[in-house]
Amino acid sequence: MKKLAIISEFNPFHNGHKYLIDKAKKITKADIAISLMSGDFVQRGEASLIDKYSRADVALNNGFDLVIEMPNFISLQSAEFFSNKSIELLNKLKIDYLAFGIENLDSEEFLEISNKIINNNEKLEELTKYYIDNKHSFTEAKYLALRNFLRGDDFISSNNILALEYIRSINRINPQIKAIPIRRLGANNQDLDIKDERFASSTSIRRNLSGNIEKLMPYSSYQKLQDFQNNYKIASNEKLFDIFKYKLMIEEDPMKDSLCFEEGLDNYFRELLKSNPSYDEFIDLAVSRRNTKARVKRLMLNYILNNHKCLNGISYNFVKVLAFNEKATGLFRDIKKDLRIVVRKSDIEALSPDDLLIYENMVRASNLYSLLIDREYNSDLTKNISIKKTYEAN
Repeated sequence: MKKLAIISEFNPFHNGHKYLIDKAKKITKADIAISLMSGDFVQRGEASLIDKYSRADVALNNGFDLVIEMPNFISLQSAEFFSNKSIELLNKLKIDYLAFGIENLDSEEFLEISNKIINNNEKLEELTKYYIDNKHSFTEAKYLALRNFLRGDDFISSNNILALEYIRSINRINPQIKAIPIRRLGANNQDLDIKDERFASSTSIRRNLSGNIEKLMPYSSYQKLQDFQNNYKIASNEKLFDIFKYKLMIEEDPMKDSLCFEEGLDNYFRELLKSNPSYDEFIDLAVSRRNTKARVKRLMLNYILNNHKCLNGISYNFVKVLAFNEKATGLFRDIKKDLRIVVRKSDIEALSPDDLLIYENMVRASNLYSLLIDREYNSDLTKNISIKKTYEAN
């Protein structure tokens, strides 16, 4: 059984995602397509637009056979950790292919440049140190070093850097996994405006929810988005901010063990909070040469969710299933000796203490999301996941 995997957010699922899965399946001729998908909180440090089960159902209706949840301690980290922990889990699923989107470059050119970067890591580290010594932040120094090395910045985008980290992780964990880079159509990941009739970034769709976005998404995805908006509130950043302020300023819970924390940030944040800013004002104030918006937001969520640095050392051995069809049951039989499969509440009993720690962390994140959208608690423990017997095309 040849297995294709795509690491995803689908926030929301749009025509570009549909193109990616269809193209990847055509190239690989894989027997089964797996999505490792972020849960209710995504890498930029924000709550997802719609809940994870709705996004998983859409993915299943648009070419995937199995959708599993990425623990939030992985999704709320930088590209390096995000890719490492994701590939570690997918390797336990014995995947053969990893497909991902890239920008500005064709597949072969992207792979050639990526290998050139990886093979010259020492030189890039020297260049990075040079820029740091010249008073640039670490983030700026890495960008300048890469631009200097490549003599241009066509390669440099957040999407391509994450794809590069996937390749690094594959080389380290299992070089037998074949990377399948696929160039995006119509829009790049960071595009803020809708410029094409059929293809737009998730970012631009989220920014234009009141506009004409129906043609930019498969029908099932648009319908799920409409259903969600009719039944729940968009996740409240101000509610999230209130929890953060209470925990940091009143409860005075230490921040130093939280993922993404650096020395001094807790005291810096406390000073900023004294003027009682709004969520958006706080984020703008907290951004510096050292801290991007995404990093500040990720740190806030990791702190609220008690995501401590020790989690990175845990090798967990289960998959939390969000959606699957009959084809995936064959995979379950293949991996059950190596991984626990959590589909229903009773499956939790078989988890090891470390696995249970990760699982409870995922439920805690789900309950935080429930608080932000005014949904009932413990939906992860009550949700019935049904097997889809046939592939439902749009």
